[in-house]
Amino acid sequence: MRVKSLKVLVPVLLFGLLLGASSTAHADTVVLTSFTGSIQFNPATGTAVFTPTGASARAQAMNSLGENQDITTNTFPIAQQMAVVTFASASGSSNPSILTANSTSSVNVGACSCSASGFGFNIFTGTLVILGGEGNVDVTFSINPFATSQIATDQFGVRAGGEAFYNVLVNGHGVGLSQDQLLREVTGPNETGFFSEGPVQISHVFTLQFGAVNTIEFRMGTVAFGINEVNEVPEPATVVLLVSGLGFMTGVLKKRRKITLE
Repeated sequence: MRVKSLKVLVPVLLFGLLLGASSTAHADTVVLTSFTGSIQFNPATGTAVFTPTGASARAQAMNSLGENQDITTNTFPIAQQMAVVTFASASGSSNPSILTANSTSSVNVGACSCSASGFGFNIFTGTLVILGGEGNVDVTFSINPFATSQIATDQFGVRAGGEAFYNVLVNGHGVGLSQDQLLREVTGPNETGFFSEGPVQISHVFTLQFGAVNTIEFRMGTVAFGINEVNEVPEPATVVLLVSGLGFMTGVLKKRRKITLE
């Protein structure tokens, strides 16, 4: 239970830090999406031998100011990458040696009529051979996903969202372990949103042949985006709402920090 609590607490604390930073920068849209996934192979009989063959990590961050970083790394055995622009960032890593990949995408849009997005995408590949028998054997494929996304807009927010996805392929075909679109969006000002999956183990039985060389591919990624619209000359009522909203956010953050310290 302690491990699970820590896994849930870390993204929440990161989101709290983003909100804390945004309160001083008068940010309007804050999104943090994170995903960690690992896979396992357990044959009914015999021994599973996995050999890593490749790793790739892509990170892209862009905004309506014209900034765009889109970087892909194929280093082996571990691929890691990060992209950062104004209002957005993305990072990811693939490590087939331990059958694990993770990605984080974040958006922290300031007080402007603008938009930003972060995108992280990871792939690792390898071969799987089941030794110790003849004929066919049932192999249990398991994935341990943990994905979260927290979203918040204030009075300038137009639209914001987060997404996580993953897929396991065996010999080029899916094995029933995928999530094409774990998505949460909000539209309009003063909205919040959240999604989560895991930590949990999801399994599916796939029949393979003893001694055959099978290709394994694991894909996963995260997305965060946000859009703001700010009036250049705000009305007095808008200014009052802005000050009140910032004061409320500051109070919530102080209370959250107090609870965390206790």
